Amino acid sequence: MANSFYSYSAFIAPGSNADIAILKDYLESFYSESDAENPQIVLDNNEIKLTFDDEYNFYIYLAEEEHINQEALEIADDLEEDWNEDIYDKEKLRASKKRFEVWGDPDFDMDYFNDSLFIIDQIEQFSDVIIFQNQ
Repeated sequence: MANSFYSYSAFIAPGSNADIAILKDYLESFYSESDAENPQIVLDNNEIKLTFDDEYNFYIYLAEEEHINQEALEIADDLEEDWNEDIYDKEKLRASKKRFEVWGDPDFDMDYFNDSLFIIDQIEQFSDVIIFQNQ
């Protein structure tokens, strides 16, 4: 994800109701009800892929590897605010052992900036999710 666009990490606290299949449903519902272009949305092996008509893609991966908690601990020690410059619950972050990793294809003209925010908005519907923009 180092050279990707619209890169976010959404850490999921143990008490969260976050679920990758439900996120797919949220995204399908959002796009079917909005005026935005309706992408193809596919869930396969813990990854959602949104593909737009011009072949632009967003990816959302549910990561549950062991290093996730270590990264959560490091972020809790380093950052006071989340992606939206809000104070977050550091103890919930420290307890997180999984996260949604979000990124998009290169988009130098920022044609899909609003869609990146739409995706984050759908993730924020879950409880106890702490989101950071990757640098």
